[in-house]
Amino acid sequence: MKARILVGAAALMLGNAASAQSSVTLYGVIDAGITFVSNANKFGEKLWQTQSGIAQGSRFGMKGAEDLGGGLSALFQLENGFDVFSGRLAQGGLLFGRQAYVGLSDTKLGKLTLGRQYDSIVDYLQVTTFNGNYGAYFSHAGDIDNSDNGFRVNNAIKYTSPSIAGLTFGGMYALGGVAGQFGRNSTIAAGLSYQHGPFYAAAAYMYAKNPATQFPDGNFVPNGANGAPTANGPFGYVGIPSNEQVFGLGVTLQASNWLLGANFTDARFDGANGTTSRVRFDTAEGWASYCVNAAMTLAAGYQYTWAKADYNDSRPHYHQINAMADYYLSKRTDVYVMGVFEKAGGGAKASIYNGLLGSEASGTTQVAARVGIRHRF
Repeated sequence: MKARILVGAAALMLGNAASAQSSVTLYGVIDAGITFVSNANKFGEKLWQTQSGIAQGSRFGMKGAEDLGGGLSALFQLENGFDVFSGRLAQGGLLFGRQAYVGLSDTKLGKLTLGRQYDSIVDYLQVTTFNGNYGAYFSHAGDIDNSDNGFRVNNAIKYTSPSIAGLTFGGMYALGGVAGQFGRNSTIAAGLSYQHGPFYAAAAYMYAKNPATQFPDGNFVPNGANGAPTANGPFGYVGIPSNEQVFGLGVTLQASNWLLGANFTDARFDGANGTTSRVRFDTAEGWASYCVNAAMTLAAGYQYTWAKADYNDSRPHYHQINAMADYYLSKRTDVYVMGVFEKAGGGAKASIYNGLLGSEASGTTQVAARVGIRHRF
């Protein structure tokens, strides 16, 4: 249960006494576990390691709202990511690397926020993915489509509508901040969702100029001599692109104890690897989870990513099978077991989540298994 600190504030406005209620919520997640990886490097060696924040990113945050009257409120959220095993800050050492924004919300008009925020792929589509529900290891081919929020967007202005007969929509624009070049380093995103009882559907789009400059997360890496890839997995085909576009569709359906999900994403990178050519990754995924009882959930899914690099006509592809068992000891604490099997083809090597588990495999297959504990507060 999230701890709430309620602070009462009284103000005089034009001679009339008015009471404005403010609230601040402190919250967090601590996720820790032990992971085994087969074929964890170019020598085919096995790896045992501890990792933080896999089922959910370990975080500490605060969010708050102030009732301004007439259905209008001010709001903010500051969220920090960290590594529970070392105590280091995540997201490149940023103090509030996960989220940091402030804005206004109106019950009739919607919400407008400014700051470091998620794009529409995350806001609308992520809930239809297996990784969005169960963890980072299950991401689409190294999170090539950002459905696992591998990056956040700085300098973002975001609008989110209220729900209108089950329909919600929104958009975001991030300023590039380059004098004389309004569009450089900018990001635009839009999405919509529809909820009707147990059925949910969403569509989302994101376009980023100069993504390597905007999102210095280590994925966009220039190639070495003679065009040799230096990044792990799918991003090795991308290099430093001139722009990135992602489009996605997804649905979920709650049917008794079952939750069913399916999604499709298309990620395109122009100006890939120092050329004028495009690299395109398409991913199709289906998954299901079953609530055995109030404490235990079993889940499994399959995804297939296929790609085409125009500059050398290579066609890498990745099959991935995901599974997880989750058992709740209480409402806030659970233990889990997860496993991933990836098989690559078309000249590609296996690399679950871009080598997050070690590095690119020596061959086309890689297996990962993890036992973890998660506590929410």
